[in-house]
Amino acid sequence: MRERAGRRRWIWLLAVVVLALAAGAVVWRIYPRTPRVTTATAARTDLQQSIFAAGTVRPVDRQIVMPTNLMAPIERVAVSLGARVRKGQLLIQLQSETQQAALDAAKTSLQQAQASLDAALEQQSAAPPGFQGQFAGTVAQARSAVAQAQANLRQAQAAYDATQIRADLDGTVVLLNPTGLDSAGNAAPILEVVGDAKQIVTQVSEVDAVHIQRGMAADVTSEAFPGKTWHATVQQVALFATADSGGGQVEIDLAPPRDFPVPLGYQVDVHIISATHKGVVAVPYPALIQDADGYAVFVVRNGRAYRQPVQLGITTDTQVEVTRGLQAGDVVILNPPANLASGSAVRT
Repeated sequence: MRERAGRRRWIWLLAVVVLALAAGAVVWRIYPRTPRVTTATAARTDLQQSIFAAGTVRPVDRQIVMPTNLMAPIERVAVSLGARVRKGQLLIQLQSETQQAALDAAKTSLQQAQASLDAALEQQSAAPPGFQGQFAGTVAQARSAVAQAQANLRQAQAAYDATQIRADLDGTVVLLNPTGLDSAGNAAPILEVVGDAKQIVTQVSEVDAVHIQRGMAADVTSEAFPGKTWHATVQQVALFATADSGGGQVEIDLAPPRDFPVPLGYQVDVHIISATHKGVVAVPYPALIQDADGYAVFVVRNGRAYRQPVQLGITTDTQVEVTRGLQAGDVVILNPPANLASGSAVRT
């Protein structure tokens, strides 16, 4: 009998333990533990908002000679690839037999017309004063012939000059293709001269372009020159956008320093500094939450999290300026749980 009574006590004790565990599990589910959160402190700092874009180094000034620019076949090319040229220097001489003959004839005609005028003026001067008026018509006709011969000479000279392609600028010959054809047989540039001045040409989205103005500073880097950074200046923002598969793109031209060593055609990375704010309150990006009411953060006070609406200023890659809603020293939660309610207890 005693053995049976002992077994009953153990059964009841086991049942009590099971019920206690079950009740504990229910309580655990109903009353979860206070969540542990990661925090950061809002602090005053200097922020620079920059716009990133990839750019290409291009010449500021260039002269391209296309086959359509030529009014006659090429007779000879007067420069070589890589040659330095001066403005006005002969680059290409076209066939010019016809133009040369017309120019020589125009010079001869002018000489003859001038001789006739000189003779008429001499006759008029040699005549008695009372008869000089009789030569007025002859002199006028001779003067008109000289004027016409001069006009014909200018026209012939212009036609001959068109057979000589000369440099429009001081620079370097970077392309020479006398055939004027590419590998597929299509028309291609015959010659290209570029000036010494360089520019960086890039394109940004319409959204970014409205924040860029002439004179803004930019940092430029190149994979070809590791560890090097150059400071450039925005020279021009295009007045219109061009269509692109990803949306409208706006061309931005920047002026690098005069000793910029990156060669023409190289790719560079450009960070345009569109805004600089000093001594502003900022928090890390992960502190922000966004809903229908706008942006907010959770501020920790006395062990509890409180939702605090904020207004934002400029942003960087890691931080955002808070213009209203926070003070330096406020502790904010990073990546707050989705179900976190304002006023909830938290552990840090």
